Amino acid sequence: MKAQIIIIGDEVLNGSIQDRNIQPLLKWLDQLGFECNQVTITRDREELLLATMQMAWDQADLIISTGGLGPTKDDITKQVLGKLSKSLLKESKTAQALVQELYKRRGKIWHPDLNHYNIIPEKVSVFDNPQGFAPGLMYAEAGKIFLATPGVPRELNAMIEHTLPSILEKHFPNIDRRQRVVSIRTYGIPEEIIFHELCPDLWESLERFGKVSSLPQIMGVDIHIKLNLDNDFQKTKDEIIENVIPEQLKEYIWAYDNKSLEEIIIEKAKIKKLKIGLAESCTGGLVANRLTNISGASSVFMGSMVTYSNESKVDCLGVDSITIEDFGAVSEETALQMARGAQEKLKVDIALSLTGIAGPLGGSEDKPVGTVCIGTSTNAEKSSKRYNFTGDRSLLKERFALAALMKILKTIDTF
Repeated sequence: MKAQIIIIGDEVLNGSIQDRNIQPLLKWLDQLGFECNQVTITRDREELLLATMQMAWDQADLIISTGGLGPTKDDITKQVLGKLSKSLLKESKTAQALVQELYKRRGKIWHPDLNHYNIIPEKVSVFDNPQGFAPGLMYAEAGKIFLATPGVPRELNAMIEHTLPSILEKHFPNIDRRQRVVSIRTYGIPEEIIFHELCPDLWESLERFGKVSSLPQIMGVDIHIKLNLDNDFQKTKDEIIENVIPEQLKEYIWAYDNKSLEEIIIEKAKIKKLKIGLAESCTGGLVANRLTNISGASSVFMGSMVTYSNESKVDCLGVDSITIEDFGAVSEETALQMARGAQEKLKVDIALSLTGIAGPLGGSEDKPVGTVCIGTSTNAEKSSKRYNFTGDRSLLKERFALAALMKILKTIDTF
């Protein structure tokens, strides 16, 4: 089945905001077995939007739009959807009841003079918005379906998780929802080394099972195999892992599914009943942010001490000022003492520290921009290591954080 996505909003096309809806929508549609053959970004102009909607309606079985459902003058999605469906805008008791419920959930009372969410095209119905005030809009005819969703990523993601699946199951009862993608997630090795030096026959070997794609990430490569329809998922995945992937590649692989690094860390730490703590300098709490984005992280993550200055490293973590004077704030010696201090203060099984130079200033010949020292402290291990990465300040902070998370994962595996 064919799908198309329409992203609506001048603010996307003039660069005021960066779209964060395309990727989750594409991933979700792919998992459902839809083939998305086009993504269109269009301005809030009636003639442009109508032409875009009509073309998508002619070409696809499912169309999902984001944006244009709010109360302001440039929110014209429902007006244009009315023209697409050839139906007039009218007051809907069903829409009004849903809008009242959406406001009630958030402790507010809906007033008709605030917006016109209760006025929708006659051939259009509404559906739940678990995280917002504006209901979604649905137009279905001749086996096709158009779903108008909010442009706010938080609201769209809630719909993807809670609302849209049941709608699609009802309208497309023959959807094949079997898991079909096997993922091989690597760290610390680029594409050209994997496919041209280390495993020159890997791509062809994997193609026997389905379509292969290679997606470079900040610190590694994700290899995806979208299995052929006649493949049994678990049996094929086991065969790929056991018989196809060369041993020399396995040391770089950290996962065989699409869970994030931090998700796997939290899961494994829970299973082993481990407590984790951090001392962050150059990352400013970025590692803690990634861990705490995972629901349930509080059961294993005890906290992060962001000691950005030398004084805070000494006062909060007990780093010896002489160590900083002799070796510098960015040194393996300082990182080690930071990790020890974090383990003691936070009373955790695993403490990790980061101290580095994200630039663009602060580098030297001995310690250039991109230098980071990561310390580890457990009851069995006290160590630190220096790394060197490249990139601008933002990218370097991401690379520092990923290196730290990978070290946490490897440390968990030693327990």
